[in-house]
Amino acid sequence: MNPSDEAAKEAARCYEEIPLRTPVSKMPSQTYEDYQIGIICALATEAAAMVAMLDEIHPRLKKENSDDNEYTLGRIGVHNVVIACLPVGALGNGPASIVASHMQRSFPIKFGLMVGVGGGVWSKGSDIRLGDVVVSQPTGTHGGVVQWDFGKIGKGGIFQRTGSLDKPPPVLLHALQKLKMFDITDGINLEDSLSLMVQNKPRMGQTYRYQGDEYDRLFEATYDHEGDEACDGCDPTLIVPRPARKDPAPRIHYGNIASGNEVMKYGTMRDQIAKEEGVICFEMEAAGLMDNFRCLVIRGICDYADSHKNKIWQPYAAATAAAFTRVLLGFIGEQEVIKTPVPFKPLRVLPFGRNKDFVGRQFHLNRLITILYTEETQEDCQRVALVGLGGVGKTQIALECAFQLQSISPTCSVFWVRASDRTSFDNAFREIGQQLKIPGLEDDKADVKQLVKTRLSQESTGKWLMIIDNADNFEIFYHHDQDSESSALSEYLPSSALGAILFTTRDREAATRYASSNVINIDEMDDRESRELLQRSLQKKQLINDKRGTTKLLEWLVNLPLAIMQAAAYLNAKGSTIAEYLRIYEESSDNVIKLLSKDFEDVRRYPDVKNPVATTWLISFQQIQDRDPLAADYMAFMSCIKEQDIPRDLLPPASEFDKSEALGALKAFGFIKERVNGTSYDIHRLVYTAMQNWLILKNKWRSWNEKSLRQISKSFPWPQYKNRVIWIIYLPHAYYITTTFNNLLSRTKETEELLGRLLYKLGACSNIKGQYREAETMYRQTLQLKEKVLGTEHPDTLASMMGLANSLGQQGKYTEADTIFRQTLQLQEKVLGTEHPDTLMSMNNHANLLRQQGKFADAEAIYQRADFKSYSDDRLYTTARKKKRKAEHKDTWRPRRSSRIKGSQAGC
Repeated sequence: MNPSDEAAKEAARCYEEIPLRTPVSKMPSQTYEDYQIGIICALATEAAAMVAMLDEIHPRLKKENSDDNEYTLGRIGVHNVVIACLPVGALGNGPASIVASHMQRSFPIKFGLMVGVGGGVWSKGSDIRLGDVVVSQPTGTHGGVVQWDFGKIGKGGIFQRTGSLDKPPPVLLHALQKLKMFDITDGINLEDSLSLMVQNKPRMGQTYRYQGDEYDRLFEATYDHEGDEACDGCDPTLIVPRPARKDPAPRIHYGNIASGNEVMKYGTMRDQIAKEEGVICFEMEAAGLMDNFRCLVIRGICDYADSHKNKIWQPYAAATAAAFTRVLLGFIGEQEVIKTPVPFKPLRVLPFGRNKDFVGRQFHLNRLITILYTEETQEDCQRVALVGLGGVGKTQIALECAFQLQSISPTCSVFWVRASDRTSFDNAFREIGQQLKIPGLEDDKADVKQLVKTRLSQESTGKWLMIIDNADNFEIFYHHDQDSESSALSEYLPSSALGAILFTTRDREAATRYASSNVINIDEMDDRESRELLQRSLQKKQLINDKRGTTKLLEWLVNLPLAIMQAAAYLNAKGSTIAEYLRIYEESSDNVIKLLSKDFEDVRRYPDVKNPVATTWLISFQQIQDRDPLAADYMAFMSCIKEQDIPRDLLPPASEFDKSEALGALKAFGFIKERVNGTSYDIHRLVYTAMQNWLILKNKWRSWNEKSLRQISKSFPWPQYKNRVIWIIYLPHAYYITTTFNNLLSRTKETEELLGRLLYKLGACSNIKGQYREAETMYRQTLQLKEKVLGTEHPDTLASMMGLANSLGQQGKYTEADTIFRQTLQLQEKVLGTEHPDTLMSMNNHANLLRQQGKFADAEAIYQRADFKSYSDDRLYTTARKKKRKAEHKDTWRPRRSSRIKGSQAGC
C-alpha cells in the first residue's frame, strides 16, 4: 500500500474513533461558554494529530441549528479547546473562513490557532527541512500572513499584490515571545508531545513517524517532477546539496506565511514570491482567517511547495505542528485567557432578510467587494455609490452585498440607513445607537446622530459597513435645515479606517458628490438574468416555456427588475398566461398604464413605499421639478413626442447653459440617455409611460400636448432638399403629436390652426420623399382643418387644395386632380387675382398635369394665358414677381421650384 494512502486512512480512523477510544472526562458538564480557544485544521490527518494531543476529551454539546461544523472538545493543560476540521474536499481561504465564522457564532472564541501542514521554502538563511515547524510571526510589512494570489495587474502587465492581513492577537504574540526565550535558554523539545500522541493513540505511531533523512529531497527550482509520487524516477543529480543535520528533531522557524486559494507547486514561482514577500512557507487556509478569526498559524512542513510534493510526510508534519501547538498553550496562563476580551461581535442592522430570489449582478457585487474589502481601502473610510434608475435593483444589490461581505468578513458589522428624508435618517441612526448600546442615547437632549458618528469613528468599534439607501436628495445631505436649525446630514457620516459607506441613489450628481470616482452604474438586467428573475418570481414556472411571449414581455419591460416582479405578481394573482398579459398590454396605452400602476406586495421593499413601476418615479419627478423647473418642462415635453432620437434643437428654447443644466439633471437621474452624436436623446420607455401618467394625474396632459404642438409647429422648418437633414429628424415627433390630437385629445381653434400648419408641412415632406399617398392624407387633413378654421376662400386653404391636387396628380389620379386644380384656380382668381404668384403657380401646376396626360394643346393654352413664353424656372418666377411682388398673406408666398421639372414639390 502507498504510505500516503495508509496515512490518510489511519488518520480518518483515528479521528472518527477518538470519542470511543479515549476516556471521556467525568468532570461537570461543560457549556459553550467554557471553550474560548479555537483550533482549526484543514485535513483529517491534521485534526487527528491535534486531537491525539488532548489531555482529555469532553462530551459533545448540542449543536446550534445554524452551525454546520463538527467539533471535538477537550483540554490541553489548563485550557479547554474546541477543534474543528474543514469539510471533506473543501480547501482554501473561503471554506476556512466559513468554518471559523460558525465556530465564533457558537463559542466565545478569544483567539485561535490554525494548525496543519504546509510547503516550506528552503534557503541558506532558513534551513527548513521536512518535519520542521513554521509559525506565522509578523515580519516586515506583513502581519505574519500574506495572500500571495490576491492583487491587481499594474503598469506593464505586472501583477501587484494588494492587501495584508491582521496580526495575531497580543496574547499569542506574548506567549510566542516567552516560548522563543525559553527555546534559547533551555530548548523546546517537541519529542515529549510526539511521544504523548503515540501513548494516547498507539495506532498512530507507525504512520505519524519521522520518514527518514533519505526521503527529504529538495530539487532545483527549475526541475519539474518525473516518475512516481515518491520521486524515485526524478534525477538525483538535480537534488540541492544541503548539510546533514546531527539529529532528526524538528526545528522551529518564525516568519511570514504565504496563503492562497491554489496549491503552490512551481519551484520558480515559489522562489520569486518568497523573495518578493519574504515568506518561508506556503499554505491554503490562513488568509481566510486572519481578519475574522485572529489566530496564529502553525504549519508542519510536508513538502517544498514545488511539483515534487507528495503526501508521505503529511502525517509526521501534522504531528509536529500539533506538538508545537500543545507546547505553545503551555506558555499561556489561564488568567491571560480570562483577561483577553472576546472580539467584538458584529452587528447586522438590516430592514430586510436575504433575498433568496436574488439573481445575477455578480459583476457589480465583485466590484463592490473589491472596493470595500481590500487593504488599500483600509487607509481611509471608503465610499462607493450605486446609481441607477428607480426600480433597477440598487437596494437589492446593496442588501446582497451586505450578506456577502459578512460571509467573507464575519467580524464586519453592517448598518442600514434609509435616507428618504431627515426623519428616516434620524430613526435609522437611533436604531444603530441602540444596537451599539451607546450610553446617554436616551437623554432627551442627546444628539443621537453625533453619538453614533463618534462611536463608529473609533477604530475600537471594529469593521463596519454603513449602507445609506435612497440618498436621492443631496440637498438634505449638504444644506442646513434652517427651520429646525439642524446640521447637514453629511456632517454626521462617520469616518474610520475600518469603516466604509455604500450609497444608493437615482441621481448621478448626488452619487458623484458622495463617492467621487467610486460610482458604479446599475443598468437593467441582461436577457439571461431577467428571464431567471421572471421564472423565480412566477408561481407557475412552466409559463416561462412560452419563449416567444417571454422574450416579448421582457423587451416591453426593458429588463427592469421592478417591472418584471410586478408583471409576475399580476400573473400569479390572476392565474394568467404570458400571452393573455401581452394581449392586455397591446390593446391600448391606457391598459399599459393600468398594468404598470397595479400595486403588489413585496416584503423586500419599504412598507410605506408604493411598488408599481408607474408610481416609483413620482418622487423623482417631484425632486426634478423642485430642483430644476426647466428639466421638468423638458421631461413633460419629451413625454408628448416620440421617445427616441429627440433633437436637442427641438426642445423648448432656453440659454445654452440652462439647457445643459436641465439635460444634465435628467441624465443624472437616468431618465434620458444621450446618443453618441451628442445632439439627440432617448427617454427610457417605462419612464416615458410613467411621465405621461404623472401628467394625467396632475391634470397637465392636455396643456403640455398643446405646448408641445406649439413648439413643434414653430420649430419645424419649411421642408426643402437643403434642410432635409433637419426636418427628417423632426418628422417622427411631428407625426406623433398630430396623431395624439387626431385620436386622443379634443381640439381648440388654436390647436386646429397649429395642426393645419404642421400637417401642411408634413404633406410637403411626403411629396419630397415621393410618398404621394401619405402626402394626400396629410393634405386632406390640412384642407379639412383650414376650411373649418379659416374658411374655404382663405389663401392658406387654397394652398392646401393645390398641395392635394399635386399629390393626386403624382399618383395618376388625374380626374380628381384636374377637378381640384380648376376649383383652386377659380377661387384664387377670385380672392387673389389672376396675377398673384399663387394663382400663377396653380396655373403652372395645372398645365404640367395636362402635359403628363398628353394634353399638350390644353397645357400650352394655360401657359399662354399665364404669359409664360418658355418653360424656364427662372422665367416662371421672374414673371410672377414682376406681376405682383407682395402676397396678400405672409404664409402664402414661399420660393418654389417649378413643378414642370420637380412635380413632387409643386405647391410646396
